[in-house]
Amino acid sequence: MQKNSAFPNSSELKEKYLSKSLIRKGDLRKLFLSKNRNLSEQEFRRVMYSMERNGQIIPIGAGLFGNCLLSNSSDKKKYSPVISTNAENISLRLLEKFPYSPHVVWETNLLREFMVMQPSQNLIIIETEKDSMESFFNYLKQHSIPNVFIDPDQLTFERYISDLPESILVFKKITQAPVINQNVITLARLEKILVDVFSDTERFYAFHGQELINIFENAFSNYWINTKTLFRYAGRRNSGQKIKDFINHQTRINLLQYGGI
Repeated sequence: MQKNSAFPNSSELKEKYLSKSLIRKGDLRKLFLSKNRNLSEQEFRRVMYSMERNGQIIPIGAGLFGNCLLSNSSDKKKYSPVISTNAENISLRLLEKFPYSPHVVWETNLLREFMVMQPSQNLIIIETEKDSMESFFNYLKQHSIPNVFIDPDQLTFERYISDLPESILVFKKITQAPVINQNVITLARLEKILVDVFSDTERFYAFHGQELINIFENAFSNYWINTKTLFRYAGRRNSGQKIKDFINHQTRINLLQYGGI
């Protein structure tokens, strides 16, 4: 990165983005162009690479970066879920059997790091297209995978699932959900997990109350959250305003730090 007046220095960057946890690539481009109207796209990419290498920003989504210039952001990380061996094996078997029926996998054990009271059970969530749900369910049952349920309601949870140490739940996939690909497996991003747990009170009631507050506060404190992605997906689950009200009125999360994103 060139060290001359053609580029904003760290003090100027802090002044411009001091209150924002997230910065858009387009906003950074405008700032650099205001200092150097002749800045080429190649030069801009070099500047961005230099900022990443120097720990000033961290990429967390398409055209979106975490602002590491904030004093309280130095310990934040990019979320990279690690699922259990059992969940991974189930996903791989489904991929092998149904290569043309994509699915998303996550499990409630991923929430443990955010909670105070640790749950005694784990729910492995498999989400696929509606037309594939029955095939997934039958395949798992036929291959002696225990405790498999298809789209269970609250009564099924209370009668058959709540006392099991681990269950596999097959649900219908919601389109445009935020996911991440790790090798061949498609996993839920943290934004999706937070919205799903918040929105589905019947199936995830064990994670509500004070623990839901703990989950959100610790997730936002420890990891970079793309709030635009979170609220867009919440809208698809008809929970957009509810989750925003919850964050604003029941948690200590300051959404203003995210610059309205």
